[in-house]
Amino acid sequence: MKILLILFVIYALVIGYIVYECLRRIVRPAMHEESELLENEYRNGFGSAIEAYKNEWKKEDFSLPSDDVVLSGEIIRNPASQNKTVIICHGQKVCRISSIKYAQMFYKLGYHVVIYDERHFGRSTGKYSTLGQNEAKDLKNVYEFTKKTFGQDCRIGIHGESMGAATALLSLKYIKPAFVVADCPFSDSYKLFEEFTIKNVHLPPILILPFVALIAKHKYDYDIRNTSPIAAVRESDVPICFMHGTSDGLIKCEHSKAMHEVCKNKKSRLHLFEGADHARSVVTDPQRYEQLLDAFVLDCENT
Repeated sequence: MKILLILFVIYALVIGYIVYECLRRIVRPAMHEESELLENEYRNGFGSAIEAYKNEWKKEDFSLPSDDVVLSGEIIRNPASQNKTVIICHGQKVCRISSIKYAQMFYKLGYHVVIYDERHFGRSTGKYSTLGQNEAKDLKNVYEFTKKTFGQDCRIGIHGESMGAATALLSLKYIKPAFVVADCPFSDSYKLFEEFTIKNVHLPPILILPFVALIAKHKYDYDIRNTSPIAAVRESDVPICFMHGTSDGLIKCEHSKAMHEVCKNKKSRLHLFEGADHARSVVTDPQRYEQLLDAFVLDCENT
């Protein structure tokens, strides 16, 4: 009996540690400094975008209260814009700096650009991240702020990468943008946690995830069972362009494939980048990425 009790305590401690680590990596991930991200973008071949951001584009800082946080961002005004704007959402561990390479693509298309730090990241406040659940509500507030800035008749699209892509898709529960470009999003957070557990913990998810879900909800008010981009996509008729690498080691491209299958809008597209890892499609083949993005956006404008 004593041995069983000891084994149970050891099991509880191990499970508790695993649950803590799983949640910590999601809600409080390590963050990269802006200087580090700028250097990384230069190395990835996006120096011209960084130089344009630093020296050419007309930028305005903004701070926006959103529920319990304050979002920090920048408006990049484009003199060639015909009242059209794109909002760009970054992924985990980074900040708005990682959005600049995409900003340049839209700037060339004549778009004003809004980039911002999602809650907990960069210069925005927030004690933790919820992988799109609360971020989608923040995006709704950024969308409404953009409408007030450029006028209610402004055409607004959204681009998101990784967590930012999931955020963009989840926001479809609250807003109706002109289009969404979703780069390597996950389709369902519970499914993502299952895959993460199998790959990194090497234990059956049933032993871990009920505790993860319980603590996430109790401690962070983060409902991993109902943070489901595919559910939002299924109910929306917004055109969506999915970009995903076939060698994505973090979020399998099957997530994008599944969501593309339930898209209602016939302009929606799915583009896979052979051999690209997570959030590396634009690095693997930047020319093709930009061509596909341009074609999708221009097609959406021709409505």
